[in-house]
Amino acid sequence: MSSDRMKAVRIHGFGDESVLAVESAPIPELGPGDVLVRVHAAAVNPVDSLVRQGIFAVSQRPLPWIPGWDFAGTIAAVGTETTAWAAGDVVYGRPSLARDGSYAQYLAVDAGEIAAIPRSLSLESAAAVPLVTLTAWKALFDLGGLEPGGTVLVHAGAGGVGTMAVQLAHHRGAKVVATASGDGIALARSLGADEVIDYRSEDFTVRGRFADVVLDTVGGETLERSYGVVAPSGTLITIAGAPDEAKATELGIEAHTFVLDSNGPRLAEIAGMIDAGDLRPVVTRVLDLDEVAQAHRLIDSGHTHGKVVLRVG
Repeated sequence: MSSDRMKAVRIHGFGDESVLAVESAPIPELGPGDVLVRVHAAAVNPVDSLVRQGIFAVSQRPLPWIPGWDFAGTIAAVGTETTAWAAGDVVYGRPSLARDGSYAQYLAVDAGEIAAIPRSLSLESAAAVPLVTLTAWKALFDLGGLEPGGTVLVHAGAGGVGTMAVQLAHHRGAKVVATASGDGIALARSLGADEVIDYRSEDFTVRGRFADVVLDTVGGETLERSYGVVAPSGTLITIAGAPDEAKATELGIEAHTFVLDSNGPRLAEIAGMIDAGDLRPVVTRVLDLDEVAQAHRLIDSGHTHGKVVLRVG
C-alpha cells in the first residue's frame, strides 16, 4: 500500500453487514485545527449500524463513507493551528459524525474532540469509552439533572450506554435501578446498580411513578411503557426513539432525545474518573478490523453486554 493510502472499512451503499468493505482508501487530509491519529482500536456502536443501514443520515457527503465514531490511538501529525497536541501523544475521542470515522488506520479529528487516554487502560479498552460515556453523562446530568439521592431507572443496564450510566449514576450518589437479563443482571449489580429488574420475568411498570430520571436505550414498547414510571416533574430521556411530547406534558414530566456533541474536555474529566477507579469500561469482544461484519452482527443482535471493539493497529 502506498504511503498516502490506508486500510479502511467503507460503505458504498446502505444495507446489512455485507456492505462493509475492507479496502484501500486515501489517508484523510489534515485541516489546520485537526490532528491525524494512527488508530489502534475503534469501538462499534449501534449508531454505526443505523448509519450503515441508511436509517440515520450523518452527512451530505457523497458515499463512500468510513463508519466508526469511537477510537484510541497515537497522534501522527498535527494541523498548522493545533498547539495543544504533538505527534506521539496517545489520545481517545468521539469524532464528529459529519466526517469519516474510525474504522481505518488513520483518522483526521478536530483537536477539541480528543483527550489523553486514561493511563490505567489498554488502547482497546480506552476506545470503548468515549461515545457511551458522553451519551450517559449528557442524558443523566445535562438533560436529566440527576442529583445525589435521586432515583434513576436505566434500561439495558448491561449494554454499552447502560454499563456507563449505571456507574455514573452510582458515583453521583443516586439510587440506581436497572433492567437486564441473564448474565447482565450480575454485571449491572457489579457496576453499582442497587436493584436489577429481570425484564423477562418482572414488569417494571408495577412500581408506579418511582424514578426521577429514566434513561431508555431500548426504544419501542420499552419507551412507551416508561412514561408511566417517571415521577411527577421527572425526566425521560431516550436515545432509541422520538419522545411523545403530548404524553409527557399530560403526565407533568419532561421527555428528551438528543444528538451527541463531541467533547474533549469532558473526556479528560472522564479519564480522571477512570484512573481514580470510579468508572470502568466493559469490553466483551475484541475483533480484528477484517472481522467488522461479525462485529456488526453482534451489535445488531441487541444482546451484547458492554462493548465490541475492533483492533485496527
